[in-house]
Amino acid sequence: MQATPSFLDLFEAGFEQVNRFIAALVALSIGVFTLLIPIDLFLRKLGWGNLPWLHEGAEYALYIGVFLSAAWVLNKGAHVRVDIVIAALPGPVALRLERLLDIGGALLCAAMCYCGLTGTIGEFELGTLPDKDLRIPNWYMLLVFAVSFALLAIEFLLRYRRAGKAGEIASSEAGF
Repeated sequence: MQATPSFLDLFEAGFEQVNRFIAALVALSIGVFTLLIPIDLFLRKLGWGNLPWLHEGAEYALYIGVFLSAAWVLNKGAHVRVDIVIAALPGPVALRLERLLDIGGALLCAAMCYCGLTGTIGEFELGTLPDKDLRIPNWYMLLVFAVSFALLAIEFLLRYRRAGKAGEIASSEAGF
């Protein structure tokens, strides 16, 4: 007889689906800009005009993509990380250190989320706009920052849970 998944198991599965969806959107945006840049150059060479918003659009897309996909990268273990200390420690000590680092990461990310939210509110109240052709209000970009750190805090807590559940430290799926 199969056990009913707990709320946290369902939450973790849903969170992973959200992160996969975000990663897919980021990959799609990179693909779109990969196609649009040569099209823009082709239009310029023919003298048919250009896509004046393209460079700033790519800048915004990269900012949004890097921040929002960070939790997916952390989940896959594809972030920059030095495991030499943890690898040298005995299993139980390494597990405790890994879990301590996960809690520290979650707390740091929660603090960054708070800073991002206070900045978002301030920018919203001021109504500031960047000095660019593609003028997206600054508070949207700060909201992306805050949301990304909320996602990272959740992922760190889920890593803590997985480390305790599996009895071993988190590993990389990406070979980093």
